[in-house]
Amino acid sequence: MKRLAKLAHRLIYDNKLLMIVSLAVAVLVWLFVAILLSPTDTTVLKNVPVELELANSVPAQFGLEVFGQRDFTVDVEITGKRYVIGGLTSDSKAVKVIAQTQYVDSAGKSRLELKATKVHEEDEFEIVSLSSDAIEVFFDTYVEKDFPLEVSLDAADGVAEDGYMTSDPVLSEQVVNVSGPATEVNSIVSVEARVELDKPLTETQTFDAEIVAQNESGGTAHYLTFNKDNSVVSVTVPIYLVTEKPTSVEFINTPLYYHTSPLQYRVSPATVKAGVQGIEKEDDLETISVATVDFATLKPGTNTIRVSPKNINGVKIITETESIEITVTVPNCTTASRKIADSNITFTNVPKGYEVGSIVKGIEEVTLVGPAASVQSVKAQDITATLDLSDADPDAAEQTFAAVMSIKNNNDCWVYGAYSVTLAKK
Repeated sequence: MKRLAKLAHRLIYDNKLLMIVSLAVAVLVWLFVAILLSPTDTTVLKNVPVELELANSVPAQFGLEVFGQRDFTVDVEITGKRYVIGGLTSDSKAVKVIAQTQYVDSAGKSRLELKATKVHEEDEFEIVSLSSDAIEVFFDTYVEKDFPLEVSLDAADGVAEDGYMTSDPVLSEQVVNVSGPATEVNSIVSVEARVELDKPLTETQTFDAEIVAQNESGGTAHYLTFNKDNSVVSVTVPIYLVTEKPTSVEFINTPLYYHTSPLQYRVSPATVKAGVQGIEKEDDLETISVATVDFATLKPGTNTIRVSPKNINGVKIITETESIEITVTVPNCTTASRKIADSNITFTNVPKGYEVGSIVKGIEEVTLVGPAASVQSVKAQDITATLDLSDADPDAAEQTFAAVMSIKNNNDCWVYGAYSVTLAKK
């Protein structure tokens, strides 16, 4: 009894001990109230993800997939003791919301009921409601098809600036692969590569195109993927400076002598109005080149070459003419023949690992053109045929290559005609 009395006396008159005991009692009372007498509260878990699992589902058994939006969230209202739900959020993953897919058995939009459950059944709270009871999801079977591309230019103020002209745009790809829901893909009637120009152009430019698929009703098909490799389709809009200039031609494979003493030629029409690419202003251009003439196509005397005005690279002829006629005169020249041995055939750009085999068909004879004295001085061993093997197919048993002819130790003769050599695989 004396010990109890002494302890009671100490509790009453020892302020420090009394404070400790009081604090302990207060904590115990708070815990009792918080746990046993805590009021029930409600809270809302914001943006809880909706689980849309298709593996082994009814739609999957019918070959159906989800297209379009498949990421959904809902708000979930829960109720429970304040100390239990006070710290819960959507990141706590205490609740899961599952879209019910068991009734989906055909293509189209389906309304999927949502079911919310506790992740751990023993958690002491209850689910009250969802901000949305269902979601709409588009189901269909997957297909893919190739469609030809058409260019669509949106140019409110015109494509080319005044003094310039344009021609048909050039696509980086002529065909586009379209994949997606069968209902949408099968409704496509055309696929466009669309480019919007904010102002008229004064030079050729290339743009990344927006790909749009038009359906049977004139609307836009949805839920589609264009080119599974995500390659960008570009549209090049060619622009030409419009000018009127004399016509001219250029020569290639020209013997040295004719660089300083060029052959005489005549072009009809002598002057044309045309659009020319790569020219900023008219003063930069003296003539319009309408053709490239290879000396290998020229024989002694008069040579007539006709060119379609539609087939001139970088030039669009505006002048009305069905063809452009070029007359090249080769004066004071004669022809002679020379036999070519296989040893005079050389190779360039041989691919790594490619072994040149035997010559199946060589060049038996070539025709020389040039001044009589010069032609007579050319020996057979002076003539070389060079084959470019950069495109050689290592799997081909035989392959034919064009030969580029050249003459050593001579500056005013050339080989007339086209020649080729057939090689066998080694």
